[in-house]
Amino acid sequence: MSENTELYNLAAQRLNEFMKGKITRKTPERFEILRVVCQTQGIFSIDELQEEMEKKAKFQVSRVTLFNTLKLLEEAKLVIKHTLSRAAHYECCVTPHPMVCLVCEQCGLVRKLESSKIENWLSEQKCKHFAVTQPVLYFHGLCRSCMVKNSIKKRKANSKTKIQKK
Repeated sequence: MSENTELYNLAAQRLNEFMKGKITRKTPERFEILRVVCQTQGIFSIDELQEEMEKKAKFQVSRVTLFNTLKLLEEAKLVIKHTLSRAAHYECCVTPHPMVCLVCEQCGLVRKLESSKIENWLSEQKCKHFAVTQPVLYFHGLCRSCMVKNSIKKRKANSKTKIQKK
């Protein structure tokens, strides 16, 4: 059995238990969305999830269904919602672990940083009168491609200024 199948089976079992306690309908759409979420690597937006659903899913679901299901999955602690500068991003998190995210303030790219030192440090942090369930650290800045674009714009602007002064 593949890792994604095992992850999905565990997530589906937890979702079943959560919905029983909440007295919520168990629809095939919710479980199909969960399946696609479990197959998606890393952080994704609602648009990216919708594209994946169109490619991989057995049937079409509306954006409203996606939003509502992601909210349910978040309540069930199966998905983390990263609220960033431009839009919400999500990540499958059946088994929580510390993570570090790099957020580009210009293009909105979100990338996970694989750093065991920082992740270990995060997992060791204790907060008085507060129980940390999902330690996440965000670094905001510029990605490499945005830095390159900005330096090219700056060079062009400088060269235009020099030409105008002559």
